[in-house]
Amino acid sequence: MEKDTGLNKMVLATVDRVEDGVFVLVTHTKPVREIILPRELFSDVVEGDVVRVLVEKDMEEQADVEREIEGIRKGMKRVKIV
Repeated sequence: MEKDTGLNKMVLATVDRVEDGVFVLVTHTKPVREIILPRELFSDVVEGDVVRVLVEKDMEEQADVEREIEGIRKGMKRVKIV
């Protein structure tokens, strides 16, 4: 079981429509918002479905990515453009 960091937010939404390869979700909360997601990520979802959207901040992954980017930056050669 994953630990709950408290750094997450869950939103209920309905798939309003599918257009140009994306889902347009409409939130159930006030004010109503639209969320756009690529259709290819969710093959079993159709218009009218109610879905939960969970966004969770991943502090461990963020630290890993930051270290990786720093390594890439250190490996880059700097050139002066005149």
